[in-house]
Amino acid sequence: MKVGILATLFAGLLLVGLPLASTAGPAPDMDGDGVPDVIDNCKLVSNASPLDCDTDGDGYGNICDCDFNNDFGCGGPDFGPFVADFGGPDSGLGTDMNCDGAVGGPDFGPFVAQFGGTPGPSGLSCAGTTPCP
Repeated sequence: MKVGILATLFAGLLLVGLPLASTAGPAPDMDGDGVPDVIDNCKLVSNASPLDCDTDGDGYGNICDCDFNNDFGCGGPDFGPFVADFGGPDSGLGTDMNCDGAVGGPDFGPFVAQFGGTPGPSGLSCAGTTPCP
């Protein structure tokens, strides 16, 4: 009975031309990069494509993932890989945090800013697992 009433209501709305989702609004985007939070691999730092790279495939964009050894923390063990890659290309761990093709000075700021914290946050449900498509 209730299903019939709802179906009739929706059909009536469609017949008079009223959209069903007119109040839904745009999807939330906390960092304003144009990528909705639910599919953003870095929800608090703007990193829209082509800079939304995730070199190590763990579901966290490089710009908010200084956890190069994937132990869910950014600390001393991550400093070694960063220093080893500094001045050259990313070794595949995500040390090129700004995704410009080289590990250098511009990557140091985001690394230091996250030091002592954790990666992310990411809107991807697979974040923290590898591979995270």
